[in-house]
Amino acid sequence: MGNEFITLTSGKVNDYLHHLDVKAYGTTRMLSSFIGEFDDGSILIDCGSSLNIKNVLKYIKKNGIELSSFKYLIPSQHHFDHAGGFWKLHEELKKHNPGIQILTNKITQKLLNDFDLHLKRGMRTYGNLVGSMKVIDDDAFKIIIPDNNYGDNIKSMNIIDEFHVNNSKIGLAILKTPGHTPDHQCSVLIREGEIDFIQYGEAAGTIYHETKLVSMPTSMPIYYNHEKYMQTLDKLVKLNPFKAGFPHFGLVHGKENIKLLLKEHKEFMNEFHDKIIQYYNEKPETKYVLNKILPILLPRTDLSMEKSPVLMGIALGIVYGMLTSLGYRKIPKDELAYYNKFYSL
Repeated sequence: MGNEFITLTSGKVNDYLHHLDVKAYGTTRMLSSFIGEFDDGSILIDCGSSLNIKNVLKYIKKNGIELSSFKYLIPSQHHFDHAGGFWKLHEELKKHNPGIQILTNKITQKLLNDFDLHLKRGMRTYGNLVGSMKVIDDDAFKIIIPDNNYGDNIKSMNIIDEFHVNNSKIGLAILKTPGHTPDHQCSVLIREGEIDFIQYGEAAGTIYHETKLVSMPTSMPIYYNHEKYMQTLDKLVKLNPFKAGFPHFGLVHGKENIKLLLKEHKEFMNEFHDKIIQYYNEKPETKYVLNKILPILLPRTDLSMEKSPVLMGIALGIVYGMLTSLGYRKIPKDELAYYNKFYSL
């Protein structure tokens, strides 16, 4: 199958959409960014950490996208590997368009600007690869309420803005998709009454395989909530997009391929959940559970997980995240209030 169903390389994939490998963690196939280049403006969804902004700007300039055209920067979540570099990218792009805004919800804004604990957790696993974060001024944000009424009727989605390309209208919607994190949101581009593109963020699994429609979990601590995640996934399964972006990693083409992938992911997340319970009951130690789960994860990627500190860090994270969601590991007191507050909104 290969590249017949998934785009892994950087480049333009249709008349307005770009897929960009930002070379997160200093390597390929770790973080995808997506650019919508329209006749009347541009948007960028996820940017990587501050260490990746140089690569983002290089791609924009190389492909002749006007820096002044960018209207919105859209994070799927607050995590450093998705949105950690938005402060830096916004500072650069506002030189060319002072009106550029970070389009997101109140929770993401809060967590982007209250990042100390999040970065410390990241550094324990990834060291200096997390980059840096800075407080972003309130006037840099356009705060929206993501749409929670979706799944059955595309026409009912709240269109936040409209763009045009080749005499065609493209509507932008933002969906509320909690579970991976409480602030998680998915960007949707609607064309002629159908979903032309959706960026799933980490609301529908990750892909680390080039030739198979198989997924990996996204249960990173501390905010992962399995019940909310599966509820979100049930809603997303009802959608029928032509193209789907996975920041980890690539762009999947074709309604049937996307449908199969989400079905596979739902089944695997249930299996992963049950296996974590089984292994923890055998021996309530994180290292034991991780070593037992690795043989299940390894065939689901064609990347060399055992030789990659980053991928092994991800494996530990998704195990620990599920342990936390199950109540087997405690959320630190200084962040438990955030967890309870944000998931109640």
